[in-house]
Amino acid sequence: MLSAPPVDAYERVAARAQDLRDAFRAGAVPLNDDVRTEPRVTPSLDPLSVVPPPGAWLVTRGADGTRAYERDGALSLRDGVLRTGDGAEVLGYPRGDARGAVPVPLRVPEVDAALGRAADAHVERDGTVAYTRAAIDPRTGARGAERVTLGRIALARFPAGSQTQRLDASRVAAPAGVAPHLGTPADGSFSALATYSRDAGTIDIVGGVAKLDEAYRAFEAIGAAVRSQASVTKTTVDLVK
Repeated sequence: MLSAPPVDAYERVAARAQDLRDAFRAGAVPLNDDVRTEPRVTPSLDPLSVVPPPGAWLVTRGADGTRAYERDGALSLRDGVLRTGDGAEVLGYPRGDARGAVPVPLRVPEVDAALGRAADAHVERDGTVAYTRAAIDPRTGARGAERVTLGRIALARFPAGSQTQRLDASRVAAPAGVAPHLGTPADGSFSALATYSRDAGTIDIVGGVAKLDEAYRAFEAIGAAVRSQASVTKTTVDLVK
């Protein structure tokens, strides 16, 4: 069985390596805060791809009903529901106003979803999710188009100094006993979304490599010490024999 120090050193190496593996994952949250950096925003051609402002999170709900928070805004409409890349429902406000409202999944009306009318959906800087519906005037037969909105995406922010609980590489839970401040983009409390953009993660690659090298060196030093101790022990046993 390995003694505690070698095991701890190995776990530090594994954690540092995990941060580097996640460095190019959109919205990645590092295991180690000392390699966290400001969000890097890259352009995207996807009209449903957005990046929350710094310090803000998208509010999502998983298949098990658990609420989580993430920054990977590569969104899509699946089964008529706005979802993140991992399939979680994106919560928001169908009426557009967060005051006195509880965020719920943003959904396309059933008829439009069945007919595929929301194919050109996009997200605007204020978090509005909208699409264009073809329409026919029943009196004149004239064809036209009307703008349909699903609502506005909800954003969350936690008090300064509070520490979110990391669920996986891109999702976090609220700090224990702390309720987030909820709102919508560009509402005076939150800045606007970056549209046609992707969050390239918050992991400092250069710093991560340096920290991984430090962890390896510490692991090697402990390994050398363990080998030296084992050699002394063996020599002592041989002398006793």
